[in-house]
Amino acid sequence: MNTFKLTLRSIIKNKQYAWINVFGLSIGLTLCLLVFALVVEENSYDRSWKNADDLFRVVALDSTAGLERQMSETFVNLSSELKRLFPEVQNETYIESTDIYLKTAIASTQSIAIPALEADPNILNLLDIKILEGSPSQLIQGKTNLLVDSEFKEKYFKGENVIGKVIQSADPYSNKTYDYVITGVMEKLPYNSTLRTSAIVLLPKLAMELQRDGSGYYRQQFLQLKSGTSIPDFEKKINNWYKGFLNPGVKNTTSFRLQPIHDIYMEPLRDNKISGNSKTTKIFVGVAILVLIISCINFINIYAVRTIKKLKNLNIHKVLGASRNQIISRLLLETVLIFFTSALISVMFFKVCLPQLENFLGYDLAYTRSIQSMLLPCFLIITVLLGLLVGLYPAWLISRIKSSDALKNKLSKVPKGEILIKKVLISIQFSISIVVLIGLITIKSQLTYIQSSPLGIQVKNILNATYFNMGIHSTAVREEISQLSGIEAVSIAAWTPSQGSGYMAKTIADKNNPEKNIQVSFIGGDSNLPKTLGIQLIKGRLLTPEDYAHVETDESKDEDNINNALITESTAEQLGIDKLNVLYKDLQIIPVGIVKDFHSESFHKNRVPTVILAKEFDHGNILMKVKEGQEQQTIQLALKILQNTYPNKLISFNWVDDLIAKQYEKENKQVQLFVLFSVLTLLISALGITGLIMQSLEQRTKEIGIRKVLGASVTDISHLFSKDYLILIILSVLVASPIAWYFSHKWLEDYAYKIEVQWWFFITAGLSLLFVSMITVNIKTIRAALVNPVDSLRDE
Repeated sequence: MNTFKLTLRSIIKNKQYAWINVFGLSIGLTLCLLVFALVVEENSYDRSWKNADDLFRVVALDSTAGLERQMSETFVNLSSELKRLFPEVQNETYIESTDIYLKTAIASTQSIAIPALEADPNILNLLDIKILEGSPSQLIQGKTNLLVDSEFKEKYFKGENVIGKVIQSADPYSNKTYDYVITGVMEKLPYNSTLRTSAIVLLPKLAMELQRDGSGYYRQQFLQLKSGTSIPDFEKKINNWYKGFLNPGVKNTTSFRLQPIHDIYMEPLRDNKISGNSKTTKIFVGVAILVLIISCINFINIYAVRTIKKLKNLNIHKVLGASRNQIISRLLLETVLIFFTSALISVMFFKVCLPQLENFLGYDLAYTRSIQSMLLPCFLIITVLLGLLVGLYPAWLISRIKSSDALKNKLSKVPKGEILIKKVLISIQFSISIVVLIGLITIKSQLTYIQSSPLGIQVKNILNATYFNMGIHSTAVREEISQLSGIEAVSIAAWTPSQGSGYMAKTIADKNNPEKNIQVSFIGGDSNLPKTLGIQLIKGRLLTPEDYAHVETDESKDEDNINNALITESTAEQLGIDKLNVLYKDLQIIPVGIVKDFHSESFHKNRVPTVILAKEFDHGNILMKVKEGQEQQTIQLALKILQNTYPNKLISFNWVDDLIAKQYEKENKQVQLFVLFSVLTLLISALGITGLIMQSLEQRTKEIGIRKVLGASVTDISHLFSKDYLILIILSVLVASPIAWYFSHKWLEDYAYKIEVQWWFFITAGLSLLFVSMITVNIKTIRAALVNPVDSLRDE
């Protein structure tokens, strides 16, 4: 108890240093706690299913030369065939994520869109779904069976018996309505699941046999294997069986692997609304650890040099009989108290910051909130253990100094090696700050490059009415919208910029390398599409209404139709097309014009060969070029036209430039993260420098007074204390630069179009750290230098 009182008294006596330590540690610990919460949440996805360890998605590996890829969908009914043939398969189903559109009341013109899964009844056993009402496993033939969750029932049919209730569809993709019949109510599915949904559309399996020629339709399929099944061995069995299943002479370019269900969140292999980003999470974890390391280095340096000033007091205790272990115990107790206090403060910060983190991420950390009562006590225990670990070095350093040296104030006897350790620690701290700063500059520069690079199409003020079935009214609707005063151009297309490279693709042989294949994307739209999107003609002519006169709109005949078309400049070069108005048999097109290249997808992907087909659609999206300043009134008028023509369809608008920007949402968040991390690393570094310079000034008070008496100016004294930090910063830049260069290049590998890491990134980072450091040092040194030398020399 006496030791505790002495320790507490020591902390209170040196409260300025204690505050620096507690504040710096609180920042680092809070960030680590937030990151840990995020990591726990991200790794909890799809682990709550009863049989989670035995659930796998069947992934198809396409080895076609030039088109190598992994696909989340495999041939229809492959899973059924595997269950029939292999005893290792206990259960199987297909599951597709979709949105369904419903009228909650038959007489209503209002419709709702809800997330749903489409599956066969096997899903009920595979995912151990708890049924509260009804018997959904027994399909009602001739009807679309719907299983809804308790939240959906409570929201739309509170207090009603919904079993057998019929809900009419309001599907924007169809011209017909059909009925859903509610056959069951289930418990709400786990929030932390990629299969999170409000409803499940239960359908019988497609009556479609697995094809022996290596072709077929695709669906996402899942297997439940018997516990203890060797996954590598079973994958070999599947692939060996499939090779033998194909007809003799069929070239097999498809193999399969089994992906654990809990890996899908981080590796979706498709555009999933519910998915994580492993790279962002790793960056978050890495920088949080670096910030904590900086905080701990601050503590070690400040605590060690501060405790040296207390050597007389500590060694009096040694002279009076205190053992070295008792001295170490007292010093470790002080460390633990500071760390524990910091942890308590960080828990309060965590409670405040958690909603902000959820808002930043765009989703709730539901699982993390559910385990807070266990998470926070564990965090406090780990922090105390970390305090013991971090406190060992300064405690060992102080306790080994001889009592006689300490009592005679022979502080110069502290070994040079330990002074070197302090400088190394400071250099590590500075190096971490520089790596984070270079990371910020790299990400921001890449984002700026993306945002400023021309797309090859005009997307500003392009309004998009999302994909729906227009039926026989498509031409009339286009003409009516084009008459609005706020519309410059309007086009009906089967493609929206940023949402894929086209509405379909064809694979053809690469003329430059016959062993490889090329995938050509097709964009479909009317003759107004180039004008609406500002696509620039290089050679030949643009499409005219006459090009569409002889073309069928039935997609099933696409393979037989010969269409006039526009091709991009790089497509003409890659496919060797040098003559216009001549049939290109591989694609069944007659190129009539060559247009300038444009980005149909994000900068993460290379531009693909692209064809703009002369093909009108009775279903698709409507692209409208709106005059500047007339956006709101034009949206209202266009919406009114569409609602009058299609009263039962749920139609929504979005701006194309917003869709483009959404492609780089991850990068925007990473910039925000790195701004925060950079500020925190600089702040903690500044706190550390403040503590060290305060200690140095206290130890050299007389020296400053003597120098002033001998004629030294304030600037001279400032330079005296600044030069050591200047040397350490230069060394830190040299150490950090290759590390930062490596990680910057790794991050940029995700982009087909990217910047080069420039030399000025490193100079800017170094100057930023130098600026903060010199400001911090000079504020303290100038204040000390302005003190009357008489008062300085009177010290002690």
